[in-house]
Order: sequence, then structure tokens, then C-alpha cells
Amino acid sequence: MVLTGLVKKPNLSPDKINLSTLKGEGQLTNLELDEEVLQSLLDLPTWLAINRVFCNKAAIRIPWTKLKTHPITLTLDKVVMEMSTCDEPRPPNGPSPIATASGQSEYGFAEKVVEGLSLSINSIVIRISAKAFNASFELSQLQVYSVNTSWNPSDLRFTRIQDPQRGEILTFKEISWQMIRIEADAIQSAEHEMLSAPIRLITNQSKIRVTLKRRIKDCNVVASKLILILDDLLWVLTDSQLKAMVQYAKSLSEAMEKSAQQRKSMATEDQVSSTPTSAQQVRTQQTPMAADQSATMAKLFSAYDVCETSHHLQITHLDLHICDDIHTTDKGINNKRITGGAMQLSFNSITLDYYPFHRAGDSCVHWMHYSEATKTREVWAKSLLDEFKSSMEMLKSAARDQQGPGSGRSSPQHGNRIIYSDIIYESVNQHVQITSFSPPPQTPKTHLMSSSIVLRMADFSIYQVSTADQRRSSPKTMISCNKKSLYLPPEMPAIHVEFTEYYFPDGKDYPIPCPNLYAQLNALQLVLDPRSLVWINLFALDLRQSLEQFMEIYKLNDSQKPDEHVDIKVDGLMLKLVVPTDSDASCPADLPRSISIQSSEMVATNTRHPTYCTRSHLQALLQAFEEEVFFSTSSNAFPRSSSSIPIIHPVFQRHAKEEDTKQQEICRGLVVPTMCTDALKTPAATDVWALHFSQFWVDYEATRGGKGRPQPFVDSFPLTVWACQPAKLVQHEEKLRSSAGSGLSRSTSSEAVARLQRKRLLKEYYSTESAPTSSQSKNASLPHSNGLHEPPSLDSLRSSASPVSVSHRQYVFLMHLQRSLKALQQTLQQDLEEMDHQPFTFCLGLLLKSAEVSLFLKPLPQSEGSPLGSELSPSESRATLEPADSGDGVEKGHEGSGSEGGANKQSVDQLLCGDGPEDEARPGLAPLTFFPRPRLYIMNAAVFLTAGGESQSASAHGPHRPEVQARLESGPCAAAHSPLAERNGFLQLRLHGYHASFLMSTLRNLSLFMEDDSASQVLPMEICVRDTHIDLKDDGPRDNTTDGEPTPITLHVDSLVVHRRDDGSFSFGGDILSFSSARYFRLHLSADSPLNQMFLLPNFCLNLFAFICSDNN
Repeated sequence: MVLTGLVKKPNLSPDKINLSTLKGEGQLTNLELDEEVLQSLLDLPTWLAINRVFCNKAAIRIPWTKLKTHPITLTLDKVVMEMSTCDEPRPPNGPSPIATASGQSEYGFAEKVVEGLSLSINSIVIRISAKAFNASFELSQLQVYSVNTSWNPSDLRFTRIQDPQRGEILTFKEISWQMIRIEADAIQSAEHEMLSAPIRLITNQSKIRVTLKRRIKDCNVVASKLILILDDLLWVLTDSQLKAMVQYAKSLSEAMEKSAQQRKSMATEDQVSSTPTSAQQVRTQQTPMAADQSATMAKLFSAYDVCETSHHLQITHLDLHICDDIHTTDKGINNKRITGGAMQLSFNSITLDYYPFHRAGDSCVHWMHYSEATKTREVWAKSLLDEFKSSMEMLKSAARDQQGPGSGRSSPQHGNRIIYSDIIYESVNQHVQITSFSPPPQTPKTHLMSSSIVLRMADFSIYQVSTADQRRSSPKTMISCNKKSLYLPPEMPAIHVEFTEYYFPDGKDYPIPCPNLYAQLNALQLVLDPRSLVWINLFALDLRQSLEQFMEIYKLNDSQKPDEHVDIKVDGLMLKLVVPTDSDASCPADLPRSISIQSSEMVATNTRHPTYCTRSHLQALLQAFEEEVFFSTSSNAFPRSSSSIPIIHPVFQRHAKEEDTKQQEICRGLVVPTMCTDALKTPAATDVWALHFSQFWVDYEATRGGKGRPQPFVDSFPLTVWACQPAKLVQHEEKLRSSAGSGLSRSTSSEAVARLQRKRLLKEYYSTESAPTSSQSKNASLPHSNGLHEPPSLDSLRSSASPVSVSHRQYVFLMHLQRSLKALQQTLQQDLEEMDHQPFTFCLGLLLKSAEVSLFLKPLPQSEGSPLGSELSPSESRATLEPADSGDGVEKGHEGSGSEGGANKQSVDQLLCGDGPEDEARPGLAPLTFFPRPRLYIMNAAVFLTAGGESQSASAHGPHRPEVQARLESGPCAAAHSPLAERNGFLQLRLHGYHASFLMSTLRNLSLFMEDDSASQVLPMEICVRDTHIDLKDDGPRDNTTDGEPTPITLHVDSLVVHRRDDGSFSFGGDILSFSSARYFRLHLSADSPLNQMFLLPNFCLNLFAFICSDNN
């Protein structure tokens, strides 16, 4: 009975059978197994088909006297299986062989014996023929046996749990093998010349754990759980092998997608329901002992119950090495910048879960590895489903209005009940009607289902690219997880990703929600290593080019496939971005080596459900931008130009007013309201992204002066960014207009719009009237962050400006970092151009209500008294004062009062207020040294940045009557100013109505502050100064202390124009200076002059004026 179902009937002959009935032993040779039975037994996907299965020898052993406790043993020597892929899904698998053998009878003794079968195969060879490649799988020492709940071989009576009240039984199986060898190679033909390297993978011992839940009355499988467990894996792939993997996967993607859709449409209620059977199958008469035993079995059954079908993959550790194939001539890239590069990827505790039949809206608490991340995703997904239900009501109304009055009414007994979580709809001839009564039991039910894929990684590290010419050292990480250093819980995953799709199990053509993707990133750190970025960029471009060629050869181009919208939300906790500069041995030891950009919490989404990412927040932000003339679309005044892209794009305005939804397209007649599957789906071109950081800050890192501790650069502040893609939206709207001819008539559309607007107003009125307190509390809970959420203005930021601190060493580091990033950008751009890729264009608008920039200058000794109060920063940072012989001293003075070993340190507050340790004279303390901190306050600043290809431009200005206006251009657009400007850029700066007071020592120290050992590039510029008043106070040492305070020098610049040409020379011209006659002269500066370093600061002119005044006096 065991072999007759597997072996083909014509293949059985007396010469192939050797049977000893009394001994319970038998042997068969040269068998050909039945393909369809094996397909049903293995439950293969319909994109795979078994063509032939051959076995050279099979032996069976039956323990006649111990069938209840010992399994039947079936041993196969060598099995060869030939399979092929199907372009179109084949017919679905038949019923279970066990159910077929039992004749759909109740699960009894015979079924227990068959299901307890133990299978052992010495060698299995599986050959798969696909459209673009051939693959083979070789397994050795494969064993299938029954296990108990602890996954150990045991008595057959302990390998199953039966619950008579439920009418179900659980059985446990384990499949193990010693080794698996996987090979894949491309199909070579005269028509297609493909350079593809064979792929090979060898794994060690692995196993699969299977839990089956059957119905007792007919032996059908209700649900199953399959867990594939792999131990440590080490895989070395060359770039050509990785290309081949991607190409093979792409060739199978279409067939696999069709098969998945077929599987979903053929899903039955049995696969998605775990409700107990009716009370008729439960025995009514039970003794007290039997009742206790039944309760114990029910409790045990619930502990190991399989609520729904699921498949799982667990990998303990995976080491993946990707390296260049230096022995193969690559036709994609002619001149690689980095040859012989290799990258190592290490992953720990990887789990991949697949739940194909989950009811939408149901709890996921029974899922494996259920955690807080899954709980957070559940709340977000429920809000998406609630929004979809509301859209369904509006779609029903629009469809009913289109058909005319009375068309929505129908008899419920002629339709199917559609269940979206807790709401039941009735579908009749494409018309939908919501019901509030319980339908008759004979009405068929259809539940909205979902299939989910969950990926978790406990920890991982992606190392920087290493080459043969580098010094041998331990690899440095590029992307890693900092859970241990941040003392986060060890059970918290580094990455958690969930992707969910929705469908109806009977293939019903009815509206379904958009798929959604949720990701959680915890304590990740990314290091922008230039060498690695260049190598990855070249690798990705080459991979994309080879994939495009492969798709063109095999006609796999899916450009006609629409890019559908996916609801996405990404949560981040303690994310860190490290931007290092080029390491140079000549750099001072106390120079910072990198800056770190960090955030405590982050959320990125294209939905409007998370806090701070709603349409009301976007509307408040747009209102703040619209108040600035600088961002007006009709303004072309300097620093804007006629070619500037409008930052307040209509996409944002339509999205804030909810005018870009599917309902609005239906109301405007662009889309006909239908009840098909894609009725409420939107294209990805309409996505508007929101990125919110609760706290965002920047630090300097790797400085010897800071003793390894990071030093603050920009204090923490909240940040919100909104982004869209107008180019894709334009293409989508053109398609809509082309198909709008078959839409609604204008009169019908306007009537539908009016009805929907009236319903929306009534809904909003009653919702706000019934719960006014909740609305007020919600608005009150909004934090006074950066003001983007506080209409109608951004004045709330003015009281909490984020200070920016820069010392001389840090300024030198920032200049080095700027040059490194510019060189990296040019390298990446050149690689893109060589691969014929279109340049990426973007436009960025930034609005600051206030900001504070502090510059730490060289220390100034003070003979007596305390530092001038006007020089102290109003920020609450605790700067310390050092002895005068402490070298540069700035980095040490910036550590703060919490630093250790402060025997010779005093805070500014102690010195000013007399809080020191009893004002004693301490040995070794030099005369008081003060670090001047000039402050630059920026009020109502607006910045506009555009970049595309080689052209870049940036503009900035102050409030409505700006004091400072600047425009920086580079690329081909700047060639109109000077030939050098195309490469180095061109700066236009205007100071109008600027009033300020400065100390002479501060201005003199600014030139020292700007010193940089490296030679800077010449930046052509034009500076225009008008109606500017500068008060200069001489605070230098005086020979005679009895002299009074010097009279401040007042400098009034009515009109002055400064030009810098390509040769580095400066030309000055203007009308009349208040203290002397007009001057026109030229000044030529060398590239390494301190003044040459100041071209990016408006204080450049002020230093020059101070120099002129000191000469006249």
C-alpha cells in the first residue's frame, strides 16, 4: 500500500519485486515513480513541474508486531529527479496522498501507520531546466522521520497530539541531510552570447521541521508549519556569479508571480480558518477521568497548535564575500578605478517568515518571533485598513450615483458577502451595499486575506572594500549595529522588515488595499567610505547594465508594467551616519577625523498616519514658506533667477488639501468608478514622502584633544523633510488625460463632486462636534520644535535656536571634508556619465527662523578683570578656561564642565560669579586666558538649492528686507560669468542695510582662524555692499594705561563692489566712503593667503575694511 501509490503501475513487473511477507521485508529495483503523486506529496509550486523520477533500488521493512510504536522504514539508494520551470502555471496539485489512500475516511490506524513512515535516501540528484539556465541539486543522506514535541525521535504515540473536541490532530516530522551541493549555469546558444560564470554553493548539515494539522474526519491538511534551519554558511561570490544569480532570479520572477496569484486564488476556507468543529463531533458522555484527560490534551494541543500555514527560514550565521573577477574580461566597464576589490558581509541570526493565508486585520500574536516591532506594524496596518474602508464607502457612493438612483439596491441572496475585517459588504453585479443585519447562513462568505513576509536580523556587519594594494589589517565596518555600545536589549533586532499583500482567496475581482511595507532599523551606523562607495557604484552600474542586456535577449522587459504604490513606513532608533575625511599623515594629530550625524528617533513614510507626517503638518509648513517672498513662484529677483524651480510645488499643495487621492480623480471624471481589484490603487508617481527626526545633531569625532569623546558641532534640534517626484507625476497625469475620454460626463462628474463634498462636510461637522476636547488636546500636544507644525508662523523656534560651534582646527577639518566630498561627487558623476545614465536632479528649500554660529578664536590673555560680557555666547554651553600655554586650547575649552581631571580648569560661570574654590591661588595656573567667541545670529534665513548633472546652484537670503543675499553657481550654468566658474563655481553676495559692531582683536583673529595649510582653489566672485554701517572698537593693548577708552571707528559703506577674477586678483570700486575719498584699486592674493580662505563668509568685507581703517589711523 505504501509503494503502490508512488510507483507507476506499468513499471511494476515480477522481476523487479523481491518480497518476504512474513519477515516484513521487500525490495524493488529500477523503479519509475509517479510524477503527479510526488508533486502533490511535496506540494510543489505550480511554476515547477516534475518530468521524470527514477530510483535504482528501494527496500522496505515493516515491523508487524510494533506498528503502533515503531515506524515502517523505506530506504532508497539513489533517486534522480528531472524537473522544469513553467512559463504559465500548471494545474494545481491534487489532494494529499494520505487522504486519497484513506478514501476521505476518518483518521484511523492505517493513516497513523502511513504517516509514521520513516524514509532514508542515500543520494538525491535534482536537475532543473529553465528558460535561461540549468541547475542541479545534490543531497546526501536524506532522512525523514517522526519526532516528538521536543524534535527528538521517539515512540510514534508521542509524535502526534489529538484533540477530539476540535476534531484535529497534530503530527511532527523532521527532514535532515548531511550535505547539499547547488550548481547553476547559463544555457549557451549560437543566438545569445552570454558571459556567465557557474554558481556553486555547498552547505553542511541542515534540517527541516514540519508540523501538520489535519482534520480527523477526512485526513485533509488544515494548516502546516515548515522551518528550514541552516547552520553557519560561508559563500564566496565573484561579481560575474552575482550577476548570474540576479539574471536567473529575474528570469523566474514572472512565472513565480503568476504561480503565487494562482495559489492565492485557489486558497480554501480550510487553509485560513482554525475554528473548532461543530459540537456534533464532540462526545457528550465522558467519565471524570476522561474529561480531565481531554482537558490536558486540549491544553497541550493549544500549546503546539498551528493556527495558520507558515514557512520559516533560520540561518545561524552567514558570511558572504563578494569580490572582483580579475580573470574575466568585463565588457561593461572599460577602466575600473578599483581592481581586485572585495567586500565581506556578515549576518547573525537571520529569520525569514512567510504567512500566505492570514486574515486581514486579525491579530498576529501567534506568529513566531512576535515582538514589539510586529505590534507597532499592526497598529499602523489597522489605520491603513480603516482608511481603506472609508474609501470603499465613497467608491460605492460614486458607483451608485453613476448607475442612477435605485441601482444600488439588490437582493442579498444573489451575491457574495465581502468581509473587510469587521465590515461586511455584499457584491451583486458590481454594485456594493453595506449591510447591518446578519445574512442567512447559506450566503457564501469571502474574507479579505493577506500574505506577509517577515525578515529579521539580530546583528550584521558590512565591511569596507579591501584591495590587494592595501596594508593587511583587520577590516573596518561600513554598516554595523551598535546595540551593545548603546546598551539596547539583546533581543531587539537590528533590522525588522514586514511586507504584506492583500487578496481574496476565491480570485474575486473586487477592490483590495495597496500592499504595505514596514521596516524598523535599530542602532545602525553607516560610514561613508569613499573607496567603498566608488566600488559599490561601479558594481551596481555594471550589474544593472548586464541585467538590462539579459532582459532584452530573453524578452523579459517589463517596462509596460505599472509602478504601483506601496504604503511604506520606516522607523529608526539611534541611527548614525559617519562622514570621514581623507587620512593624511601631514594632518595635525588633534584634527578631527570625521563628523557624525545622529538621530534619536526617525520615521520615513509615504502615508499620512504617523505623527508629524500628516497633511495638516504639511499645510502648516507650506503656509510658512508662502509667507516668504523668496520662495514665491512669481519672484525672480536676486538671488533667484527665471530658471529656478519652484520649491512650493503644486504637488505639495494638492497633497496638503487632499486633492490627489483616487476619490478626487473619480470626482473629476478622470477615472470611471468601478469595483475591480485596482479601483482604489494609486501609482507610485503620486507618492509624497515625509521624513521626521525627533532629535537631530552633528558631532566631531576621533580627536586627540577630546580624548576620544565626540565634540558638539550642531546641537540637537527636530527636523522634518517633505519630498516628491514631479516628473513622474507629470507622466502619470498625461496617461490619465489620454484615457479620460471614456470617463464620466462633465455634468455627472460635477453632481458627484457636490454630493461627496456635502457628505464629507457633514461627516467632519459631526465628528468635530462630538469630540472637541480630543482635537484640542491633540493640538496642544504638538511640540514647539522647529515651528513647522505651528501655523501660522515659525516664531516658536526663535527661543530655542540650535547653536553651531566651530574652532580653528574644526574649520580646517571642514574645509578638508568639503574637498573630499566634492572629489567623491565628481568621481561618482563621471562613472554615471560613462555608463550613459541620466543625471539626477533635485531641488531643496530650507527655512530657518533663527540660528546661532559661534567661532572659537585664538586665546587672548587678559591682564585683569574678567572677559568682556559682550563676547560671551548666550547659549548655555559650559566652556572652560585653560592656562595660556595649553597650545591651541580651543578643543580642550570646548569639552565642557563635565570633563575629568579639571584641577586647573574653571567654568565661565565660576569665574564671573566668584563660585570658585574659595578664590585661592592655585599653583601652575597662568594668567586668565579668554577664548573669544564671535557670534553670528541668523534670523529668518531662507536657502534654495538645486542640483542636476554638473550644474549646481545655491541661493540664500534673510527676512522680507534681507540684509544678506547670496548665490553660488557651478557647472555649465556658471560659465557665463567666467571660464573658471564652470569648474570652481561663481559666488554673488549682496550686503544691503547691514549694521554690526566688532572688536578689532576679533577681526584680526578671524584671519588666523581662516588659515589652512592646504592650497585652496580660486573662487570667482562678485560682492556688492550698500548702506552698511560697521562700528569698530580698538581693544588692543595700550602703552599708557591711564589713557581713556579709544573712540570707536564708524565705517559707513554707501556703495562698494568687489570682483574676484580667474587669476585670483580682487578689484574694488564704489561711490564714496564716509571717512575718505573714493578709491579704486586692485589687490592680487596668492592661493594660500589667509584672506583667500574667507571667500565663503560675508565677514570677508569686514576684515578688509578693518585693514583699511588701521592703515589710515
